[in-house]
Amino acid sequence: MKVLEQTSYRLRVRDYPWLMWFVGGFFIFMPILMLSFFQVEEIHCQRQTVPYECIITRTSLVSQERVKIPLTSLYQAKLEDYIDSEGESGPMYRVVLEVAGQSIPLGYASSVVGNRAAIVEQINQFRANPNQTQLSARLDDRRLIEIFAGVFFLVGMALISLTSVLTLDLDQRRGTFTIQHANFFRRTQKELLLREIGDIAIESDEDSDAYRVVVHLTSGEKVPLRNYYSSGYNNKKKLANLLRQFLNLPPL
Repeated sequence: MKVLEQTSYRLRVRDYPWLMWFVGGFFIFMPILMLSFFQVEEIHCQRQTVPYECIITRTSLVSQERVKIPLTSLYQAKLEDYIDSEGESGPMYRVVLEVAGQSIPLGYASSVVGNRAAIVEQINQFRANPNQTQLSARLDDRRLIEIFAGVFFLVGMALISLTSVLTLDLDQRRGTFTIQHANFFRRTQKELLLREIGDIAIESDEDSDAYRVVVHLTSGEKVPLRNYYSSGYNNKKKLANLLRQFLNLPPL
């Protein structure tokens, strides 16, 4: 909350929806961060030059890693059930290379079996067929992440662009209380008469610890300063008391 003007006859206050903007920024930033570190994995095997080998390349927007596997050390590729941290097997599968007594995962676990089963078959066929000189396969699961990121990005942009900056203008000379909402796309304004204001109160949401400041008119009508509830009771109380002081009402 920022006091733009405060005199004996006029009070102008602006309230910025910092929390909503922060949440919107979080919705935008997190998927971008996930995409930055999400890896696309490729395997290239060749028998054209010595040493015969397979190279696994893991590439993201911020890094690249290469793992070389001698072809003589590659025992087999297999499709493995993914076991989660609680030891429960779910409908998830991943490609695993058995190399010289150890298992090297290729790509992430996924419920989509088809592509992974095909890659396992390709690798095993290459290993078993000495006449095949090269093999290339790619695991790219970014499509689901991109859809997820797109949805989150749109939600974040909506929160930032549609959430309004609230400006209150109380003018004793004109006898008006102007409530203005402005976002990136539109500006709305509601004007009340000061003589019609009976009280300034804080209203709480029944289902959560969220609040909003409400103007009570002598007619019985309630005019909320914002249509939604949000956390932060002390900030709401500070704004309500500032308005009550200007209207010569006792503090809450």
